Amino acid sequence: MAVWRRELGLRVRPARKSNMRRLSYEWLAGLRKIVIDPVRCPLAYEELRLKEFERDRDGTWVDEIPDGSDHSIDSVCYAMMDDVLRGA
Repeated sequence: MAVWRRELGLRVRPARKSNMRRLSYEWLAGLRKIVIDPVRCPLAYEELRLKEFERDRDGTWVDEIPDGSDHSIDSVCYAMMDDVLRGA
């Protein structure tokens, strides 16, 4: 990041990666609207559209968010972590 700041002049800082997966997902779920352009961001659109809780063998919903296939969601959570932690 120091190289990006120095050589490219980017205003970057490390993401606050805390163990806040559930809080981040609940924050996203509580938003009135999440707008993603499916043409310009097709992978992020599909990822958010298809993400859901896990089910057990009987098909009953389990209160657990599956890991994997969530890079776009994670990037939004990292970018918005200050707001997530503030509850904004």
